[in-house]
Amino acid sequence: MILFLALGASATFAQTGATGAIVGTVTDPQGAVVPSADVSIIDKSTNTTSKTATNSAGHYTFPNVSPGTYDIKISKQGFQTAFVRDQRVEIGRSLTEDINLPVGSVTEEITVETTGTELQTMNATVGNTVNGVALDSLPSLGRDVSTFVTLQPGVSPDGSVAGTVVDQASFQLDGGNNTNDMDGSMNVYTPSFGGDPTGGIASQLTGVGTPTGVMPTPADSVEEFKVNTANQTADFNNSSGAQVQVVTKRGTNTIHGTVYEYYLDNNFNANTWDNNLSKTPIPGYHYSRFGAALGGPIIPKEILGGKTYMFGNYQGFRWPNSITIERPVPTAAMRNGLLTDTSTGIQYNLKTLDPRGIGINPIVSQMWTKYMPLPNDPGCTGSFISGSLLGSRCDGVNTQGFKGNIALPQKDDFGVVRLDHDFGAKWHFNTSYRIYKLTRATADQYDIGGFFPGDKLGTPTSNSNRPQQPWYYVAGLTMNISSSTTNDFHYSYLRNYWSWSTQGDPVQFAGLGGAIEPLGEQHYNVLAPYNVNTQQTRTRFWDGHDNFLRDDVTMLHGTHLLQFGGQYQRNWNYHQRTDNGGGINYYPVYQLGDSNGAPNVDMSALGPDTTAFNRMAAAIYGIVTDSQIAFTRTGKNLALNPPLTPATDKSTIPYYNIYFSDSWHLKPNFTFTYGLGWTLEMPPTEQDGKQVILVDAQNNPLNLRITSTPKRMRHYRVRFLIQL
Repeated sequence: MILFLALGASATFAQTGATGAIVGTVTDPQGAVVPSADVSIIDKSTNTTSKTATNSAGHYTFPNVSPGTYDIKISKQGFQTAFVRDQRVEIGRSLTEDINLPVGSVTEEITVETTGTELQTMNATVGNTVNGVALDSLPSLGRDVSTFVTLQPGVSPDGSVAGTVVDQASFQLDGGNNTNDMDGSMNVYTPSFGGDPTGGIASQLTGVGTPTGVMPTPADSVEEFKVNTANQTADFNNSSGAQVQVVTKRGTNTIHGTVYEYYLDNNFNANTWDNNLSKTPIPGYHYSRFGAALGGPIIPKEILGGKTYMFGNYQGFRWPNSITIERPVPTAAMRNGLLTDTSTGIQYNLKTLDPRGIGINPIVSQMWTKYMPLPNDPGCTGSFISGSLLGSRCDGVNTQGFKGNIALPQKDDFGVVRLDHDFGAKWHFNTSYRIYKLTRATADQYDIGGFFPGDKLGTPTSNSNRPQQPWYYVAGLTMNISSSTTNDFHYSYLRNYWSWSTQGDPVQFAGLGGAIEPLGEQHYNVLAPYNVNTQQTRTRFWDGHDNFLRDDVTMLHGTHLLQFGGQYQRNWNYHQRTDNGGGINYYPVYQLGDSNGAPNVDMSALGPDTTAFNRMAAAIYGIVTDSQIAFTRTGKNLALNPPLTPATDKSTIPYYNIYFSDSWHLKPNFTFTYGLGWTLEMPPTEQDGKQVILVDAQNNPLNLRITSTPKRMRHYRVRFLIQL
């Protein structure tokens, strides 16, 4: 709960995530207020008009104004008609227009030049707006406006604001909710739309980039973009980080459009020295980002009180990407059971040393012979991460490098349509729909041995895909109920779907009971045709359905500007995973040798008792040093499920938020504002009753109550904005 106090020159009031405001006071030449003056604003892009009147204190307000350029007209009998031309309204900002009406005939018209309109006397929120030419001119990664989040003061490169965690950012799109309720930033489980697709392999694998909402926001689809970082208004109390507000472009009276393509090709670049040494060609790629946008009136005449306008944008991205990878593979000597101590150069025949007289494990030998290509880089010039090269360090004697290019294609399609209709001068309706589809291959799991159907020995092939298929619908209705009361309503539906898809950890040969993993602590150094380490082969998906309702009422009563409203959000999430969140997947996997050598197995009699030698020997002999499998449990008694049963939950999370604020205009240069916000987020409820609670011997739920003295916390903000 937050109690909000402010003192200032004018009201500090809440605004929805898709609009701005125009406010002001009308006075006569002697400075006395002018009540009942007619005030109109004319949208220059559509010629539509909204009307109100000044109250007994001479104040007027248009609290929910779509971003754009407006003319303001003020008239009253006995005074000349005043015009204020070409005033820009921005998202989340208030435009203050105090007008002095000269005495005269109402048929006489004058153009008033106002000053100080940039001063935010109505709103002390700290933030910046990007619109117009700047949206196209400023450099942006991936042509997405979320790039501009980190350009704001107080925002760190990862999107953290003033010390808050990055997942505390809130994203509003056309007045609805576009926030990822899984991680809050689109940086943990999916790649950020604000990341650079042509970046190094580290960014490709981790998806590191600026925080974004669930739906992408290409620059060519956006009218305005704003980031608020501090001092948000009373209605914003659902997170502690940045408040990102984005508005889709809208149609106008004139038909306008654009067609574009951005193309980049590296096939004329020089190859790297490392690739030339191993006769590996340059990993060629190009990417093309293309699209078209069109907006205008869709019906030439007025129906139901006004015109209907439409804007649409399609954008596609094609990136047949490829990178160079390097993996260690056993040399011919190691495949024959010969192991060299790299510290002394002495070679040992493990069959001779084996008291069983077997030597190399026949399954290991078969796998290396059938599914592992011979090395083509004796020096193993690859390092863990080096530019676009993903590789590992080999010892150069027992293991050498196999280097090749792997195709990691990426393709996405995005579309948005927005409709606007004015039901006369007092009712405005708008709605937009966005859809996105991404397919993206990664190097998390790949096959160099031709093991999986369609793969080829010696040709690295990706076995990992990361699809995303979200879509978003929002509708809003602004109603000027009277000259002093306005209501703004929004509903949005966000579907957030993503998946981690791999081949998993299947056994290499029938009868093993589990996949074998020689030297496989990391996916880039396993001596197997495909990696089976948990971090890269686990599978997950998230299917979120978020319903969001918001209503805001603004009332101008004398010298008081009253605002109240609330939000309701219902998140339904369907999540499935095959791992325990750490290093264990639900496939049985047997590791042959690890970073400790061959723990729990005494191999000192075989040769040099070193970690590196014992580790290699365990791989050759097929000695299991570590094993893993994750099981799931369900039901009231936590019954053990069969193997290969994923963990699954379908949870509902309700969220409530209400607020109230009053801006009291005590004097022309002094306003006292106070407000109260209250938020409640309920615990998740699992659809199938899988939630488990602790009970005592009588089957009563345990109440783990803290007996220490409770602490009460209140948060106050006090600001002084004195107009001089």
